[in-house]
Amino acid sequence: MNPKPHTPDSDFSANAETWLQWAEQTYAGARVLFNNGNPFLWFPAAFLGHQALEKFLKAALVKQGRSAVKGDVWGHKLVDLASELTKTGFNFPLGFVDDLQTFSDFFEDLRNPHPAKKVQELGSMKGVLIDYLVKVLRPAIKQDS
Repeated sequence: MNPKPHTPDSDFSANAETWLQWAEQTYAGARVLFNNGNPFLWFPAAFLGHQALEKFLKAALVKQGRSAVKGDVWGHKLVDLASELTKTGFNFPLGFVDDLQTFSDFFEDLRNPHPAKKVQELGSMKGVLIDYLVKVLRPAIKQDS
């Protein structure tokens, strides 16, 4: 059986597998940039890292029957999305939410031109941090709902 082809107006708001695929692709891009050794690439790496984490969280919530639409699973705040995921019974390790906030801070600093305050903490070790965060989030998506 061939899957239905995607059209420009396809609705992926309730498709956890699509959210997961996009999360994995975005995460792969962030990892390449973090591991490149070029400090100028850490800014886009952090931005992509935030987007990847947001997509992993949304994939996990969609897997639990939610929809990525305004009024349900929406927004860019990783801590808020994680809070919604804990309501489904998923438990995060101690300090995990603080680590998510690190990437939210980078996202806020880097998404529009303005004096950046949080990016002084940015470095290649944030690539190690995102690896850890993704490792924790994947089981939330893979678990049966």
